[in-house]
Amino acid sequence: MPGILLILCMQFIYPLFLFALFSLAIPILIHLFNFRKFKKVYFTNVRILTDIQQETKRHSRLKQLLILAARLLALSCLVIAFARPVITSSPRQSKKAGKHAVSIYIDNSFSMEAIGTEGRLFDAAKLRAVEIAGSYQPSDLFQILTNDFEGRHQRFYSREEFTRMVEEVRLSPAPMPLSSIIRRQNDMLAGTQTASREAFLISDFQRSFSDIISARPDTSDEWYLIPLSAEQRKNLYIDTISFESTMHRPGQVVRLKVHLSNAGDESLERVPVKLTINKTQKSVANFSVKANSGTEVILPYTENDEGIQFGTLEIPDYPLTYDDRFFFTYPVIREIPVLCINGSSDNHYLRSLFNSDSSFRLVTSPLGKVDYNSFGSYSLIILNEIPEVSTGLTQKCKEFAAAGGSLLVFPSVKMNLENFNIFLSNLTLPLFLNLDTSRQSVTKIALESDFYKDVFDKARSGQVVLPENTDFPEVFRSYTMVKNTTGTEEELINLRDGRPMLSLVQYGKGKVYLFSLPLSEQWSNFPRHMLFLPTIYQVAFMSIPGSELYYPVGKNEITLRGDSISEKEQIRIRNNNSGVTFIPGIRNNFSQLKLKISNQVVEAGLYTLLSGEKPLQGLAFNYNRQESDTRCLSEKEIKKEISTFASGNIHLLSDKKYPVADQIRKINEGTPLWKWFILMTLLFIAAEILIIRFVKE
Repeated sequence: MPGILLILCMQFIYPLFLFALFSLAIPILIHLFNFRKFKKVYFTNVRILTDIQQETKRHSRLKQLLILAARLLALSCLVIAFARPVITSSPRQSKKAGKHAVSIYIDNSFSMEAIGTEGRLFDAAKLRAVEIAGSYQPSDLFQILTNDFEGRHQRFYSREEFTRMVEEVRLSPAPMPLSSIIRRQNDMLAGTQTASREAFLISDFQRSFSDIISARPDTSDEWYLIPLSAEQRKNLYIDTISFESTMHRPGQVVRLKVHLSNAGDESLERVPVKLTINKTQKSVANFSVKANSGTEVILPYTENDEGIQFGTLEIPDYPLTYDDRFFFTYPVIREIPVLCINGSSDNHYLRSLFNSDSSFRLVTSPLGKVDYNSFGSYSLIILNEIPEVSTGLTQKCKEFAAAGGSLLVFPSVKMNLENFNIFLSNLTLPLFLNLDTSRQSVTKIALESDFYKDVFDKARSGQVVLPENTDFPEVFRSYTMVKNTTGTEEELINLRDGRPMLSLVQYGKGKVYLFSLPLSEQWSNFPRHMLFLPTIYQVAFMSIPGSELYYPVGKNEITLRGDSISEKEQIRIRNNNSGVTFIPGIRNNFSQLKLKISNQVVEAGLYTLLSGEKPLQGLAFNYNRQESDTRCLSEKEIKKEISTFASGNIHLLSDKKYPVADQIRKINEGTPLWKWFILMTLLFIAAEILIIRFVKE
């Protein structure tokens, strides 16, 4: 039975040689027509002669049959050997004849810096690609594909050109999911007119990007996965950072929270982390982290003078070093620009509060003389008792808040309720219903809110607990409000009947604060209460533009908030390390600046946004930390995912068994058997000689 299965699976490279099997008739004819002449021998005893003759004839016939069988088998094996038999594992391999189109993906992500038995996995991947190409004919077509999707890689080349391009491949900060790679290979192979098409994926098959199940490989092509594994998977990296407070002022002590992750199987002790601000070392700390876990380190330091701050965090680690440095940038602002638009008259409470503190720069303007184009230069805009809000002002306030600005709204004593509610509705704020003249006090303050978290002292438990005899503000008159279903309202101060006195709504990237009463002593004692100053200060401090601390390398577009830029000034981005500058695509929309950087930022580091020669803002770019998780799919897991495809055209080539090139040849050509048939030919010839010599007739 096994022999029959072997014959059914066997194919021949030169099947015409099988016609030589007709030569088997020659020994058969020789056997049938034995032309040997016999010599008569006379014996006196006929009975004895008869016995000898019968026994000799039987032995002679057996010997001749054995010789005939040995000759037939020897000749058959010799003919089959010349026909070059091969055994194939599947019927699909019968399609391998003719020209091949071969697409080879080389994973050039940073995780391939890991060390394997042959050195870096990246170098081993390039070596495998060359070996694969060498297992095909020089006339076949080859395409190289990397995570960069370079334009020159979008066509097929000769084997010599392919080998040269493999040597030029470099590591890239742009990891790509396998599903995207497979889609690109599908498209490239579909455009070829060849007898067969094969695709190879050489990678460490990192879990973060190995979405094999969601891929859709073409069932008419052959797909081969070649996993490369590191001897030891370990990586320590800086994951994310954040500040405990978003406010940055000169001389202020801030606390930087650094989250670090250990992607290795060994715990680490007393690892140093160093913080540098504007090339000056600010803080150093040691930390310990368990295997396959993370930890948080807090680095306190004092802010520098105002201006753009460029920060760098560093840790020691090997062999994956691309994520050992983390870049960030932020501004330190000496004064917060505030615009107060007055509906009737100036409010002396607001003027006294902001003018008495050098941290603020207050500009007041009557409603009829507002410069809408200057809105982008302010962090906070106060609408103080405006009786009616025009359509133009409503639109500009929406744009200002959406871009990240803060609005503080005090209603007017004599306002057009219907008109004002239209304005409030546009900003998803609560709507005013009517005037409530009942006297009541404030009974609730959102102490756990981010708004008040740094205002009041905390107990040992970490909670803010106000004394029972706390003096709360008294309200004499106020507007009742109803929630707007389209907005998400946070009530910061509530009256005794539960109605909000101060509400906060997030609008776009900005914040909008709404009081239910004007800032007047006829309406409440809030302007003279101790709660007034910290509340208005918090509104102002939290209006500081919260620029992004960093961006990932590869981000195509970033949105910044800043002053309107003159079209005559050229916007550039400069690499602080190399000094190289480039001009991004730019779209200036009110107080938003959209920069199209495409693939112009390919290196992690610190950059400066320039308008002409004037620095506008700092920019920091870091490599994608998703790739820092070094966990990879095992061969067992890859096989399990492959098994979900019923087509059977996806194969796993183990790099541990024997050379990949030999596995490819075996796949393309099958297992050659001609050597075995030559050996059997010699064995049958030897058997014939032994039969002739030692088997007696």
